[in-house]
Amino acid sequence: MVRLRVKVLIGIGLVGCAKPPTLHQTQGEPMFGLRVEIASRVAMDQAVQRELSDRIQSGQPIGPAVARQDSVFKVNLEWMRLVLAQYGWPGRRMVGDEASHGAWLLLQHADRDTALQRSALQLLETAVQAGDASRRDLAYLTDRVRVAEGRLQVYGTQLQYDSRGCASPKPSEEPAQLDARRASVELEPIAEYVQGTMAALGRTAQCATPK
Repeated sequence: MVRLRVKVLIGIGLVGCAKPPTLHQTQGEPMFGLRVEIASRVAMDQAVQRELSDRIQSGQPIGPAVARQDSVFKVNLEWMRLVLAQYGWPGRRMVGDEASHGAWLLLQHADRDTALQRSALQLLETAVQAGDASRRDLAYLTDRVRVAEGRLQVYGTQLQYDSRGCASPKPSEEPAQLDARRASVELEPIAEYVQGTMAALGRTAQCATPK
């Protein structure tokens, strides 16, 4: 599957370290090097998350996996800081839909720097208004920043987990209108989103009944 969506983890060889933050200049197709670099960094991001998830599910120690994930997230954060400063939001016209989505994913995991996420959110909003980026991506990053700031989320994309590992949305503003807001940015109803997350984690049966 080529699409790099947040629910899909790309299985590749595990990465011991990440490349330093550099911007590649490549002749030929405009911004080809940037697009390739984003894809490479998304693959690293997903690999360390897969390793951590596998260790959790198998009951193995997670310390080394958490450290590798944090290292990759940190290096990707610093690299995206350079990208945003040099190019603004890497939109569809610049790098294509897939790489633009990949840039969002890297920033979604830049939680150690909410200020950078907030700045990126402003750039992403402008790109969406120009039809140059995904409304779905904007919804996810909007909620990510709002939750980090202690505010209610808008689209219900950020979940919390109980002691059984069962998910529910973190508090949202005007809950009765949540599904309508989600539909406006092409997101599925919140119940389907939660059920899909539990299915992806293999927890459908244990979360089928209320706690």
